[in-house]
Order: sequence, then C-alpha cells, then structure tokens
Amino acid sequence: MASQAARHKMAIGFVGAAIVLVGWMVFLAQSLHGKAVVSHWSTVWLGLDTMEALALAALGVLLVRHDHRARTAATVAATLFGMDAWFDVMLSNGSDFAVALSLAAVFEIPLAGACAAIARQTARWYDV
Repeated sequence: MASQAARHKMAIGFVGAAIVLVGWMVFLAQSLHGKAVVSHWSTVWLGLDTMEALALAALGVLLVRHDHRARTAATVAATLFGMDAWFDVMLSNGSDFAVALSLAAVFEIPLAGACAAIARQTARWYDV
C-alpha cells in the first residue's frame, strides 16, 4: 500500500493534470472547427457499445458472485452509458436529434443512474 507521502504526491499530480486539461480545453474551444470528418465512425460506436456490453456482463457476473468488484463494474458501466448519451445527443442533428434525445432519456441515462445506484449500494454491502 502506498505511503501517505506517495498518495499526497499522486494527488498533487492529478490536480496538476486537471489544471493542464483546462488549458487544453481552452485551446480546443478556440481552435476546433464546427465540423469534422471521421474515418472510423462506425468502429468508434461499435467499440463504445462493446465496452458497455462487457461492463454490464461483468457487473451481472460479479453481482451473482457477491464480489466486491461489482462496485467498480457498476461505476464503469454508469460512466460509459453517461458518455454514450452525451455523445449521441451532441453529435446528432435534425430528426436524429429527437431520436438520440429519446434514447438517452428512456434508456441510457436511466441505465447509467441504475448502475450508479448499484455502485453506491454495493459500497454499503462490502463496507468499502
């Protein structure tokens, strides 16, 4: 287990990385164009959906086994579904926007919320 000094240095490193990331975001906001062409568009979405399926499968297996790592799987799944909803809605336009917003509201956000609730509940189960 890491010493308190090592944890403190890691914490400072993460805060420093967050500050650098804010600077990067300012740069991107000023330099990115409104439109982009993506070569591997379908692969990106297939990859995200694959990660979501794996996270849900892992969560189900770990819950059945009463494994404390279910909390991690639930957190990962919640994060992935939240990201999926965000990108679906933000990258859609026209009639696709209404479909993306509906799917986010009916499926992705509720599933993300359920996974987050499972993560919170499993923390209580295992006193983590």
